Amino acid sequence: MAPPLTFLFTSVGRRVELLRHFQHYVEDHPGRLRILGTEIDVFSPAAQLLGDAIRLVPRSDDPSYSSAIADLCESEQVDAVFPLIDPDIAVLGGSTSRIPLRSVASNEAPMVSDKWLTYTWLRSHDIPTPRTWIPGSDDLPDPTDLPLFMKPRRGSGGVDAFVVRDADALRFFTGYIEQPIVQELLKGPEVTVDVLVGRQGEVLASAQRQRLATRGGEVVRGVLVDDPQISEMTSAVVDALKPTGPVTVQGMYDDVGQFRVTEINARMGGGLPLAIAAGIPVAELLVRSYLFEEARPLEPLDVGLHMVRFDESLFYRP
Repeated sequence: MAPPLTFLFTSVGRRVELLRHFQHYVEDHPGRLRILGTEIDVFSPAAQLLGDAIRLVPRSDDPSYSSAIADLCESEQVDAVFPLIDPDIAVLGGSTSRIPLRSVASNEAPMVSDKWLTYTWLRSHDIPTPRTWIPGSDDLPDPTDLPLFMKPRRGSGGVDAFVVRDADALRFFTGYIEQPIVQELLKGPEVTVDVLVGRQGEVLASAQRQRLATRGGEVVRGVLVDDPQISEMTSAVVDALKPTGPVTVQGMYDDVGQFRVTEINARMGGGLPLAIAAGIPVAELLVRSYLFEEARPLEPLDVGLHMVRFDESLFYRP
């Protein structure tokens, strides 16, 4: 009997809900899958959930990080690595072939990790995106065009992202934010599209999640929506990007109702549990793809399904 597939999730942190989904699949389908996770902190919530399946590794900014992940992949016979935070993609994306990373091709890893490069890539593929500038550039909009939006080029999780309402704030945040970019401020709402991509680059499923409330850059309230305009734009991104694993496509509506892509994240989104609850069996689809099995037909997604999140405690003795 063939050994089960091994999926490795890096930097599991707080992704308890997602990993529980994969754990339930493991329990319900013995012998088909085992999951491992990496962390720098053995006391993180998801590390507590995974228990013996957690592996401690250096920080992603440590020079030994890539080799530690590569060694782990070889010793544990990992079939696929799924990064759960953006910094891992930037580091692992250009790493050795010893790491079976499932995100984007190595030549695209710098683009999805740098929001200025994402903007120029979107423009080069004629995909609508908000106007974006680098502070100090000659074409930076006049302060009378405020408000604007500022965020780090290589930021993640909504950290150091601000609405800039006057010239004084523009000057302040230009110095405060590390390597900032400036974008036109869109009216919204904001929608994230989860695109589940399989082993051979095939799109297994997708779901559109409108963000209703966030905390620390992560969605805490959302609703599943279905806009053909967003579907068309997401297809354009995926066709051009050719991802090798799950990605999210984020965007917002402008004042006239045009959806514009703002970010591409080469990982499973934090709000993916809403897509799972709405009818996408993520673990099953990925396992079937990696075993070269035909996927069973999916039921229509539960459009209009709402999600609200709350804190939950895990108890342990260190």
